[in-house]
Amino acid sequence: MQMDIMNLYPFEVESITLLTNKSGRTTWKIETAQGVKILKRVVMKPARMLLIAEAHEHLQEKGLPIARIHRTRAGAICVGAGKSAYVLYDLQQGKEVLYYDKAQMLNIMEFIGTFHHTSQGYMPDEMSKKRSRLGKWHKLFRWKLQELEGNKMLALKSDQENNLPAPAVIDPDAEQTWLQDPFSKMVIETIDEMILRGKQALQELDAGQYDQWTLECIESRMFCQQDFTLARFIETEEGLSMKELHSITSDLPSRDLRVILNKMMKKMSVWDSDLVVELLRTYDKIHPLTKDQYKVLWTDLKFPHLYCSIVHKYFLGQKTSWSDEKYIWALQNIVSVEQSKQEFLSNFEEFYSKIKAQGG
Repeated sequence: MQMDIMNLYPFEVESITLLTNKSGRTTWKIETAQGVKILKRVVMKPARMLLIAEAHEHLQEKGLPIARIHRTRAGAICVGAGKSAYVLYDLQQGKEVLYYDKAQMLNIMEFIGTFHHTSQGYMPDEMSKKRSRLGKWHKLFRWKLQELEGNKMLALKSDQENNLPAPAVIDPDAEQTWLQDPFSKMVIETIDEMILRGKQALQELDAGQYDQWTLECIESRMFCQQDFTLARFIETEEGLSMKELHSITSDLPSRDLRVILNKMMKKMSVWDSDLVVELLRTYDKIHPLTKDQYKVLWTDLKFPHLYCSIVHKYFLGQKTSWSDEKYIWALQNIVSVEQSKQEFLSNFEEFYSKIKAQGG
């Protein structure tokens, strides 16, 4: 099948090697007379892949450092095959990008600024399947708050069921159901604070800045990567580059900023406000945001997205390979980040001024 797909491209294939096959994504290393390529198959509607692949090409043509994507001899940017789609791009080689390397973290923020700037003006094909979160934050926040309320009830129920009195005589072979569920206990201790933060963030969306920025993004035709992680990048001889465009959505740049900042701070287990200022200052040099737009970012950072995610995973049992200890550690880490973030959230004027002080 892979050879049939490669026959559609103007390359002389020398060998094909399977690299990965997981989570609905399969990649092959393709040795050709014109260099090494990566063929990727994704279980995705071809119309959706068309949107992503043409966005990849849009960024490439506007100068963003990203792996070169290739069209078939017939001019197709991707190849549909049933419920799957194929894309072909150049293999990039270089060094891994690390969360704990401050210089690389700053380079990432500069790259994201360039990404948002170059994404503007994208005109997707009429046949592509578009996805947008613009104007939908109210609905998303309300849905997550309702889910938190439901998970609070589950935590209380779990804690009550497991916090039974110990029997007078303990049988070492019997199941000790009187012991508390430590994850649920931690949720009970912290969830009200997170719900309050979420409700405050939802109210802030009505201040007007969110609606205005939404209109501006619709007009500029920009898009977000949706889930920036350092695994998407590689340090080449020419500098930082993106391996591929994994997905896109129409949303505010705040979405990408919130995701990457939360990821970086989660790795450090604490919210480092001074570092966040440096990171945002680096981004702002490339893609400046207005004061009102930063207020929207503050609102997005206030909403407890990380907390919602880990509690949701636990009560739905999504991470079947995770032990209770790993769940507890993850929740402790996220609570630490969210609680240490409060000073940053409460001092918008101070930190906004520091971000805009380009001299540092």
